[in-house]
Amino acid sequence: MPPTYHVDTISVDTTSVDRPRADQLEYWCERISSFHCTANSRVLRPDDFQGRATCQRTRSYQLVTWGVSTPQWVQRTKRHIHTGPDERYRFVVTTRGTLALRHAGNQRMLTVGTGALFTTNTPFDLGVGSRHKGMILTMPRREIDHRLGRGALLNTEMDLTRGLGRLIHTSLVTLKTERHTLTATQFDRASQHLTDLVCLLALGDTQPPTSHAREIEIQIRQHIRGNARDPRLNTESIAQALGWSQRQIQTVLRQAGTTPSELIRQERLHYAQQQLENPANVHKTITQIAYESGFNSAHTFTKAFRQHFGHTPKDHRDH
Repeated sequence: MPPTYHVDTISVDTTSVDRPRADQLEYWCERISSFHCTANSRVLRPDDFQGRATCQRTRSYQLVTWGVSTPQWVQRTKRHIHTGPDERYRFVVTTRGTLALRHAGNQRMLTVGTGALFTTNTPFDLGVGSRHKGMILTMPRREIDHRLGRGALLNTEMDLTRGLGRLIHTSLVTLKTERHTLTATQFDRASQHLTDLVCLLALGDTQPPTSHAREIEIQIRQHIRGNARDPRLNTESIAQALGWSQRQIQTVLRQAGTTPSELIRQERLHYAQQQLENPANVHKTITQIAYESGFNSAHTFTKAFRQHFGHTPKDHRDH
């Protein structure tokens, strides 16, 4: 099936007498958990709480924007993770007030113009102050691991006030502003582009890698990204081009939680996705796009595309 796109908005005001305060707070906490993941949630000043949140989502990506009048605290424990695992990554941004994030043994205080990347498959505590506003972009784990390596660069505070960071912030705001004009494909493509930018910013905000293995991994990823459309690209050709042994390349990528063939397949699929969405390619057949993307047959391409995106190339183009 082609991707579907949903927009949901919730609003709560405990100063109103229309509904009992306890019912409103329970509704708010349950809906926020449904947007993200199971967790303990508590409003610290319930008597005058006002909250509003909007969730834009497809099967692959999600953007939640929110604003609250009084402090709120959220905690996800090992028990929550055991009963409701969720390996997706979150990129959290503060647009007003402050947000405290304790995750994987580190604590960050995010102020206006900062963001951080984290996963909800590790216990965390998150607290926001009065008159807080923020955004959380949810991204598939494979998209982050593919670019940064598994478990890399979590909790790194990122500056969103200038350069690439400012571009990310502006794009997130625009994605929310234009929420009712977007299609599922447009939302996914914009979110995928934002994922690329977040990863670039994360890499730029860290010190150059000191590990030789990490240096090799980065060069392998760069080589694959630049040559994925070549049907002859494989572990042997990568090793020859970079001057390392095949075993060394396989070992480095295994430590990063992936393989050469997986990286090659993902880059080819991303290129093919762009070609399917390009109106200039409407005359091209699925088979042509498959070969131009580096696949050796339309059958192999269609099978890989369905496994990765959840629908066929034809459905993607028709939608």
